[in-house]
Amino acid sequence: MNRTIVWFRRDLRIADHAPLHRAAQRGAVIPVFILDRALLYHPETAPARVAFMLNCLRSLDADLQQHGGRLIVRSGDPVVVLPQLIRETQADGIYAHTDCERIYGRVRDARLNATLNEQNLKIRWFEPPGTTPDLITAQQYRAFWLADMQAPIVPAPSHVPVPPEISSQPIPTLDEVGHVCNGKTLPPASTQAARQLLQQFIDDKCDRYYWQLSYPSATATSGLSPHLKFGVISLRECYQTIQQLKPLPDERVQRSRKQFVARLRWNSGFTQRFRYLPQLEVRSLYPILEQTSEPLDEALYQAWQQGQTGFPIIDAAARCLLATGGWQSLNFRTRACYASFLSNLLGFDWRYGALHFMRHLIDGDCPIDHYQWAMQAGVTAAIDQSWTRIYNPGQVAVNRFDPQGQFIKQWVPELRHLPPEQLGLPLLARGYPAPILNYEQARRRRVRQLEQQRQELLKTANIVPYLASMPQTVVPFGADRVECDLAWTRLPNLNLFPAPLALETLDPEQASVLRTWFVTTTTTAPRSSSHHPPPVVVPEGQLSLL
Repeated sequence: MNRTIVWFRRDLRIADHAPLHRAAQRGAVIPVFILDRALLYHPETAPARVAFMLNCLRSLDADLQQHGGRLIVRSGDPVVVLPQLIRETQADGIYAHTDCERIYGRVRDARLNATLNEQNLKIRWFEPPGTTPDLITAQQYRAFWLADMQAPIVPAPSHVPVPPEISSQPIPTLDEVGHVCNGKTLPPASTQAARQLLQQFIDDKCDRYYWQLSYPSATATSGLSPHLKFGVISLRECYQTIQQLKPLPDERVQRSRKQFVARLRWNSGFTQRFRYLPQLEVRSLYPILEQTSEPLDEALYQAWQQGQTGFPIIDAAARCLLATGGWQSLNFRTRACYASFLSNLLGFDWRYGALHFMRHLIDGDCPIDHYQWAMQAGVTAAIDQSWTRIYNPGQVAVNRFDPQGQFIKQWVPELRHLPPEQLGLPLLARGYPAPILNYEQARRRRVRQLEQQRQELLKTANIVPYLASMPQTVVPFGADRVECDLAWTRLPNLNLFPAPLALETLDPEQASVLRTWFVTTTTTAPRSSSHHPPPVVVPEGQLSLL
């Protein structure tokens, strides 16, 4: 009987899972998840996110058991564990989704390809929904994404036969993997829970999502972000659930549904950018703009982290993040305002902010988090100056994001006695710090810095010569600040899979295609909208798809 290993990573579900479906069609299945120290002890690992992931694994195991199978759990370096598992189980090979979230993951997968090839073992990589290996324009990607989301959902296998003799470790507790619970309340972790959240969104929030998305106290978000991060539910299932709803004449509902779908697409779009340029995990898009950062002041950084800046909306966001992990209460607009304060007003390198976010966010997804941080810092879409979003963190922000003061009063209780119109810059409130900066002065300084640095980039037809290349070292940012496992960074031949774009080989047409991903308005169009790069070469030794 055929045997196939299915390697789960960021796809902890059994529905709309092509590798699992195809493996079950061809015979016995060995569903495996590997506890990898390099990820468990990455500088940006959040204990609460690990705890949520472990709960997702328990749910995945239960779902597999309902279909006659079970989850096999192993620990160690996947490059060692997986070839051993092939031989131990006499499997024909491995099925897995590609993963472009982190440089480490792509180094790991390139090493695995090489090791399997050396040992004459096989692996077949599948593209997750919404990703493509081709270099296409952002406009073409939108059409591609919609077509992918409209494709039939891959059904869960009716039966997942797992050989009974294969041993498995128990799914560990958070303490057993070396992390300490920091008190954050975790969302329910299962496909069924994700579906219930989606249905609650449809029933209770679809008439106000578009209109209240900027108000944190409105809790208008779906709460699905942690589940999408770990693939507990697929983007395609979310998209089709929304699209299959009966059309309603209520404009509020229609606009909210469109906004929800747009954010699903943005989720995939950030990952696609990282597929092309994995260096965005650790570098700004344009190195010239990295020169604008001020030296880190640890006292000011800590005030920003702990919610002691003297700006109530900023401090409320800081304390909400620390207490909840942000997955429901800390919406996009509040995160953006909080991020802009660090990178634009304090003037610190955006990577310090991304590091702090990722160490606390339960829904922390590297491409989304890092790209949004760089964008809020004004160091991404530099060709369009409108992307410098410097929020006024005083009364302007209160009026815009928290007009009733509910969010601020929840997280900054020392200001509960003040009316909303005094929550911008409270004067001499007992137990509350004075502002750590002057907004007008800080804003003028930042605008002047960015304008000076951007002059060389404005109206540039070919941005490729200005783009950041892959760094010489793959050590993650922040590794010098927290305990982490860096053994993988010292290995030789650190190639990446999927391979990133080789910027030095792009012709003018390809450069023009890439440019569409990093500008919001442009007069330089690609020479041909039908251009595609050479076909992607499939690595030798892959299993045939059935």
